[in-house]
Amino acid sequence: MERLKLGAGDYIYRAGECSNVVYLVRKGSVQLTTVYPETGEGVDSTHGPGHVFGESELVDGKPRNCNARAAAEAELFAFEREELIDLLFQHPEKSLVLGRSVFDRLKDLFGNDTLESDLEQLRQEVQQNIRQAVVAHESRVVRSHNGMAAMILPIVLLIPLAFGAYWWFHRA
Repeated sequence: MERLKLGAGDYIYRAGECSNVVYLVRKGSVQLTTVYPETGEGVDSTHGPGHVFGESELVDGKPRNCNARAAAEAELFAFEREELIDLLFQHPEKSLVLGRSVFDRLKDLFGNDTLESDLEQLRQEVQQNIRQAVVAHESRVVRSHNGMAAMILPIVLLIPLAFGAYWWFHRA
């Protein structure tokens, strides 16, 4: 376990990085954010003391899907994957602290109220799909503006040429 002290705005990890660490907020607050090419960074959620984050990527082994940064001065505990597994097997009572936020999230998604849990799951999926669509659209807009400039330049050059040719052949 490593203790991290962060200043406001310091990044803990960025999207796409390797995900072999789980974090527990001891003091302060942490924001999970997504970067959009045109509009910048948007805050998805903010978490305070006692909250565990970064666990979903640790379980599925995929790279981080968002950024994590300190919203204010923060102190975190960082648990490496192997260390976390050892902790859970050797001291199961300590797993309650780490599992609380995971349990709350799963309870929200798959609770006994099936309609509410289905709606929450749908909301999560729609939010993720909207985020991906916005990022994809903004990327296309950036690329299309560069492509439009390449198409407009010849047109702009052809207009004076067309007027010149018209004038040349019709100058009676």
